[in-house]
Amino acid sequence: MGMRKSTNIRRREIVEVSLEIIKEHGIQKLSLKRIARRIGISEQAIYRHFNSKLEILKAIIVYFNEALRQSLPPDVFQHSSNETILTLTRAHMAFIQQKPAVAAVIFSEEMFQNEPELADMVREALFRRLKHMTQIIEKGQRQGEFHSHLNPRAVAHLLLGSLRLTVVVWRLEGFPDDLVKRGEEVVKTVLQLISLNVQPVSGNLINHKPTQ
Repeated sequence: MGMRKSTNIRRREIVEVSLEIIKEHGIQKLSLKRIARRIGISEQAIYRHFNSKLEILKAIIVYFNEALRQSLPPDVFQHSSNETILTLTRAHMAFIQQKPAVAAVIFSEEMFQNEPELADMVREALFRRLKHMTQIIEKGQRQGEFHSHLNPRAVAHLLLGSLRLTVVVWRLEGFPDDLVKRGEEVVKTVLQLISLNVQPVSGNLINHKPTQ
């Protein structure tokens, strides 16, 4: 007993607890004091790992990017563009389903206007995802999966924007347990619109009634 946890384990614990606090109270209420109290350690112990709340938020973005990368099968980009997009969607939505507070951080560019370093990280991650999605669409167009006359960057905006709104609605409805299914339905619908070989989309997203 009383043995100090390793740096990596403690940093991970601080990130996990921060995500719990953000989910319950929002980013504004995240503080080193609140984190320390939740874990049961001194505020000074937090400072051994993170200098500020900003450092913790940056660690959350890194944590999200790494966890998402690790959750993808190694051959994810070897398949058709359709399959690649669906696999990426499932992984992305499954992670946010498991850690809803991550979405509050990665979708909060406007909130970080006074924190340029954090805003840059969030912006860079968004632009990277947009670039990757554009490249996947272009590949699908070259291989005859998608209509070639469509602007691939605009399609990437359509896909990522639709998923973002799906997450926003899901959060407003109190985090029900069907985010992966909702994301799949939205993406399959967009893929149906842009695909040369159209297959019907199953599901009843349009008929989904918000919880009261």
